[in-house]
Amino acid sequence: MLITRRSDYAMRICRVLRDGKVHNVREICQREDIPRAFAYKILRELEMADLVNSERGNQGGYYLNKSLDKLTLYDIVSITEGDLAILHCMKEDCVRNPESMPCKVHQEIERIQTILIDEMKRKTIEEIMD
Repeated sequence: MLITRRSDYAMRICRVLRDGKVHNVREICQREDIPRAFAYKILRELEMADLVNSERGNQGGYYLNKSLDKLTLYDIVSITEGDLAILHCMKEDCVRNPESMPCKVHQEIERIQTILIDEMKRKTIEEIMD
């Protein structure tokens, strides 16, 4: 799993939207120093995941659809990054890690991944931002 700028920008977008008001993309980008084209793509992903909604029109923009006290870092990263596997072979059945003779390295990486995911789920976005 690679946590990229995409996840960082998604968190910054949530920081702007956490006040419950409607914010346009220009304002979001200026406040959080996010490239506009990137912001549109991330906002579309967040909207498809039902995390944000949009209002059309002259006074339109984006607003949060879910409370940040219900979302975790894990939720944001899984929306923006997709699969949270640390190693490629953990995404699907690994031919080098059969059940009959499990790979010790694979098992250790899987243990570390479980810890990482558990830690990402431990605090809500609201707790992190306060």
